[in-house]
Amino acid sequence: MGLLNLLKYSRGSFSARVFYLFTVTIIIVYISFTAFFIYYQCKTLKQNLIYNGKEYVKHLAYSSRLGVFAENKDLLSGPLEGIMQSEEAILAQVFTINGKVLKTLRRMEEAKPDEEYPEARERTLRMLRKSGTILYFEGRGNIEFWAPVISSKGYSGEEDLFFKENSSRNNNKIIGFVRIIFTTELLNKSIKDIFLKSIFIPVIIMIPGWIIAYFIVRGITKPLGRLTEGVKAIEVTGAFEKVSVDANDEIGRLAQAFNDMTDSLMKKEAEKQQLEEQLRHAQKMEAVGTLAGGIAHDFNNIISVIIGYGRLLQKKDNDEELASQYLDHILFCAGRAAAFTQRLLTFSRKQMINPRPVNLNSIIRNIEGILTRLINEDMDFKVELANEDLIVIADSGQIEQVLMNLTTNARDAMPRGGCLKITTKSVALDRQFFISSGGGRPGRYAMISVADTGTGIDKQIKEKIFDPFFTTKEIGEGTGLGLSMVYGIVRQHDGYIDVSSESGKGTTFKIYIPLSSSVVEDIDSEAAPQIKGGTETILVAEDDENVRELLTTILQSYGYKIIEAVNGSDAIEKFIENKSEIKMILLDVIMPKKNGREVYEEIKKIRPDIKGLYISGHPSDLININGDTKNGISLLPKPILPDDLIRKIREILDG
Repeated sequence: MGLLNLLKYSRGSFSARVFYLFTVTIIIVYISFTAFFIYYQCKTLKQNLIYNGKEYVKHLAYSSRLGVFAENKDLLSGPLEGIMQSEEAILAQVFTINGKVLKTLRRMEEAKPDEEYPEARERTLRMLRKSGTILYFEGRGNIEFWAPVISSKGYSGEEDLFFKENSSRNNNKIIGFVRIIFTTELLNKSIKDIFLKSIFIPVIIMIPGWIIAYFIVRGITKPLGRLTEGVKAIEVTGAFEKVSVDANDEIGRLAQAFNDMTDSLMKKEAEKQQLEEQLRHAQKMEAVGTLAGGIAHDFNNIISVIIGYGRLLQKKDNDEELASQYLDHILFCAGRAAAFTQRLLTFSRKQMINPRPVNLNSIIRNIEGILTRLINEDMDFKVELANEDLIVIADSGQIEQVLMNLTTNARDAMPRGGCLKITTKSVALDRQFFISSGGGRPGRYAMISVADTGTGIDKQIKEKIFDPFFTTKEIGEGTGLGLSMVYGIVRQHDGYIDVSSESGKGTTFKIYIPLSSSVVEDIDSEAAPQIKGGTETILVAEDDENVRELLTTILQSYGYKIIEAVNGSDAIEKFIENKSEIKMILLDVIMPKKNGREVYEEIKKIRPDIKGLYISGHPSDLININGDTKNGISLLPKPILPDDLIRKIREILDG
C-alpha cells in the first residue's frame, strides 16, 4: 500500500515527477559511465598483463641462451628465479629445441602445468619454430606466454637482440624455448575492486546530489505550489490572494503574471458588484416610478383628510370631544402616510446586503400594499400565507426585489386582466427533486409561489428567461434583467427557482429558500420602556425651522433644557460656548456648512465623552454613518414620534 500511495502521489505531484526524472537520468548516466569505465579498466589491465608477460618471456628467452646452449640447469636458475619474483607468475620453464624440459620453477600452492597434454605443447612448439615470435594463449584463470630462445650470429649488441623480434632468420637459430604462465587471479581481483569502487564512490556522491536536487526542485516547485493554493482559494472561497514573488526567473514572472491577473480579477469583481448594486437600485427606482400614480392617489386621499379635519379644528364652535375626534383622524392619516413613506424608502434605498433571520410571511405582508399598486385595476391579487412562520436567513430588501420583479412580470403577462396569486408554505425537498435541477441539498425549504393567469411562456423562450438582457418586450419597454436578477438573488440565498408554464395557460414561479432554526428579532413585541423626561441640557442642531421647533417643544415638555443651532458651524460654536452645560447633542445628518457627522467628529475632539443621536429622513444615511453607529451613536429616522424620541434620549443619557 505504501508503494501504491507513493506512485499515486508521484502522478499528482510535479515536484515528485521532476525529482524522479532527475534521479532516473542520473542513474542511467551513472550506469552508462560505470559500464564504460569498468570495460575500459578491464581492457587496460588485461593489456598491461599481456604486455608484461611478453616482456617477461622475452627477457627470460634472452637470459636463458647460455644455459639452454650448454643445457646447464644451474645457469637457468637465476633467470627463472627472477621471473618468479612477479606476483602474477606461477610457472616458468625452459625447454630444449626438442621439447625436453631443462628446468621448471613453480609456486608451491599452484597446480602443476598441463604436462598431461603433450599434444598441445608439441603443437605450440611447432608454431614457435615456424614463426620465431612470442605467442600467448588465454586459459581458464591464466595466460601462457611462449618465446623461442635464439642464438644469433651477427648482432650488434643486446639492444638488437632484445628489441628486434623480426631479425633476419638467416642470422637466427632457435636453440630452445621458454614458457611463463601468469595467473589472472590478481587481474580479476583488481577488476572486482574497480567494480566495487565504481559503485560505492558514486553512490556516496549521489546522496548529496539527491539532497541538493531535492532542494533545487523544491525551490522551483514551491512558487508553483503557492500559485496552486491561490487558484484553489479563488475556487473555494472566491478570495483573490496574491502570491509572493521571490525571483525574476520564469517561475517569478509566472507568479507576477498571476498577481497581475488577480489584480485584474479583483477590479473586475468590484466593478461587477458595483454594477449589480446599481442595477438593483435602478430596477427599484423603475418600480417606484411605476408606483407613482398609485402613490399620488393615496397621498391625495391622506392629505385631503388631514387638511379637511384641520380646517374643521380652526372653527371656534367645536366642542372638546369633537375636536379630539378630528385630531384622532389627523393622527391616524399621518401615521398611514409615515408608514407608507417608510416602506417606500426601505424598498428603494441603496442598502447593504445584510442576511439575517427573517420571516418570509412578514416580508410579504409589509410589501403587499406596494405590490397591489403595481398591478392593473382589472387584475385580482390574492395572498395566501402559511399558518406557520417561515424563518430563513435572507436579506429582506433582496426578497422584496424578487417579489417586485415577479409581480411586474406577471402584470405584463396579463394585458387583458387576470389573477395574480402569491402563496407561501413549508415543503420538504428530496433527492428526486434535485435530479432535474442539477443537484442540491435535500431538506426543509420555504416556498414562495407567484402564479399568474397570463399568456404563458413558450418552451423555447423558457430556457432563456434567466439569461441577462433576454426580453420579449419591445425596445424601451424592458431591460431583460429582471428575471436574471431574481435568479442571482435566489442563488445567493442558497435557494432554487422552478418555472412551470404553458403558452396561453399562465406561469408559476416557485422559489425555494432553506428554512432556518434561528429566531427572528421582534423589537415590537418587547415591552416598551416607561417614558421619562429629565433636566439635562441638550444641543439640538436642525436646519429645518419647523422640525427644529417641534423637537424643542417635545423635549422642553419633558423638562429638558434646549440650545438650538441652525446649521453645522452654528452647532460647533454653540457647543464651545456651553460645553460645560451640554450633556448630549441631537444632530440632523444633512445640514448646511457642516453635516452632522462632521459636527460630531469636531465636538468629540473637544469632549470625547459627549453623547449624541443622529436624526435623518434620508435612507442612504443608514450606510454613510454605519461606522459611527458601531462606535456608540445611534440614528433615529424621520418622521419622529415624540414617545420614540423621549425614550431614545433617556436611554442614551442613562447609558
